[in-house]
Amino acid sequence: MRSNLFIASLATTFASLATAHTVLTTVFVNGINQGDGTCIRMSKNPDRATFPIEGINNANMACGLEGATPVAFTCPAPAGSTLTFAFREWADEPTKGAGPIDPSHIGSVAIYLKQVSNIATTNPAGGGWFKIYSDGYDSSRKQWSAKKLITDKGLLSFSLPSGLPTGYYLARSEILAIHDISGSGPQFFVNCAQLFVSGSTTGTVSIPSDKSVSIPGHVKYSDPGVTYNVYESNPDTKPYKVVGPAIFRPSGPGPSTNAKQTDGVIPAGCILKNANWCAKEVPDYSNENECWKASDDCWAQLDKCYTSAPPSGSRGCKVWQEKKCDKIVDSCRSGDWKGPRNKGQKVGSESESSAPVPGRIPGVGVSPGVEEPGVVIPEPEPVEGGDGGYEGGNGEGEGEGEEEEEEEENVPAPTTTGEAVVVTPVPTTLVTRPATTTEAAAPVTTGGGKKGCKKSKHYRRRAGRD
Repeated sequence: MRSNLFIASLATTFASLATAHTVLTTVFVNGINQGDGTCIRMSKNPDRATFPIEGINNANMACGLEGATPVAFTCPAPAGSTLTFAFREWADEPTKGAGPIDPSHIGSVAIYLKQVSNIATTNPAGGGWFKIYSDGYDSSRKQWSAKKLITDKGLLSFSLPSGLPTGYYLARSEILAIHDISGSGPQFFVNCAQLFVSGSTTGTVSIPSDKSVSIPGHVKYSDPGVTYNVYESNPDTKPYKVVGPAIFRPSGPGPSTNAKQTDGVIPAGCILKNANWCAKEVPDYSNENECWKASDDCWAQLDKCYTSAPPSGSRGCKVWQEKKCDKIVDSCRSGDWKGPRNKGQKVGSESESSAPVPGRIPGVGVSPGVEEPGVVIPEPEPVEGGDGGYEGGNGEGEGEGEEEEEEEENVPAPTTTGEAVVVTPVPTTLVTRPATTTEAAAPVTTGGGKKGCKKSKHYRRRAGRD
């Protein structure tokens, strides 16, 4: 039997390690990377983006800090498709640090959906939420969900229910850490992604009353999943129950080919994307004066890129500077006053403007016909704009227990169209202003001393011929 001194020492050790947390940074749809920060509501404050919500009755429990503020882009995802959420301990550095979350964190993971009438104006706080996925302690792997997340390099795959009606949804990730309930208390890490789901039906999703919850309000401090003592209880003999309602997954025939997204669509003229910002082609030029005006336009867009960049990073901004703005400046100086070169063509690639994928994507790219629990397995195909093909990964766990498992057994396996899904967002207003010369801004630092989004050391504004 473990002594109280040992338990107290262990708890103190774990609590001291819990200085780094986690944040949802990237969405993959059927294995296709939608881009760092794209479609994701996260705090713009790099010192707070990875922190837990303060108070379970806080409105931020719905979509996290600043989660009531919409982003420009909404990712299309067919009903029944596989989504993969990438979590990072440091928002812009997926391959550094201890991993997606500090190993001291113990607890559960859950995914909720809420259908919204207007993705830009509907308040995420309130009713209409339902849970489609959860994982607490996996007795087969002898692992808590946070440990599995570390094993899978921060990549969590789950399938959208095949019976979702066409419409706009908020997909909410909830990581609950209970390693220090006697000290700092339960820690809820929450973010939301904006989705447009193409389903086989229209209208509003019909949620059973016992599975529809209001957030905040879906959890209490007295819930067994919150008060569970991980140092005194053995989850193999005393099962852990994930907080919140039972899982609800409406079944149906799958996606419709007629569904059309109108809000949050990437502009047709977008030639490079960083998170929820898009670059448009600069004006044509055929003389020196027009060349420098095109240069000014390019640098003004770059300012907007850096200003809008979330803590997940500004890699796309650097690509825009080096492959577009710097090239125009060189042209203007050399007397090459006819352009722009490669007019209307994409600038860089998704792999250049996003952080490297930290590992294989669970549930995506495995052998045809080999299914993992709750995850759609599409036919392997090249990932455009990514880092090449991916090997298969681990499944998504055992869910919440017998009640949820019985429900899942009655749900037909979701299907997928097998088509590559590419992001689509809303037009953004580009800010232009007279150009001036400035030096590079100092890097923004995050909690724990890691770098946040930053401007290239060569970043500067050009004012004509300098």
